[in-house]
Amino acid sequence: MSNQSPGVNLLLAIGAENPKFLLTGKTLTDQGLTVTGMLLEGWTEEQLRHVVAGRALPEQVKTTVGAIVARRLRDAIVGPPPSMVPKLPAQAAEPFGTARGSEETWTPPGWTDQAAIDLQRVSVECNGEDGMCGRPVRPGSSFCWECSAVYGISGPH
Repeated sequence: MSNQSPGVNLLLAIGAENPKFLLTGKTLTDQGLTVTGMLLEGWTEEQLRHVVAGRALPEQVKTTVGAIVARRLRDAIVGPPPSMVPKLPAQAAEPFGTARGSEETWTPPGWTDQAAIDLQRVSVECNGEDGMCGRPVRPGSSFCWECSAVYGISGPH
């Protein structure tokens, strides 16, 4: 098995772990080349195991297992290897799985409760029209600008 390509060796190992995914012959050789290429591009063996056998085979297989594996690999290779995806801010600082010790834990930027700010802006509703006006009051008054004009109130009230 050591004289095989790394991709063929990985596919044979997957087939040994789960015989439903065992590939042979030309299919094994072809898909082994694809897997070898993916390994060279940065895919890890665990990621490729997940791509190939991470999901169960369909209940009623209408094609070969080799065709299903080929499709899964083709779908996965469309994007970059997961190891090449840009890291989140917390991941960029240290490699995955590294203990942080006494360092601070990264937290996202603060969140502003816009509804609470809007409530602070509208402090009180106008008491005009027997309390039915409901418009925001003018500064220092219990009436809005319109009711202040109707009731002839000029200063704070």
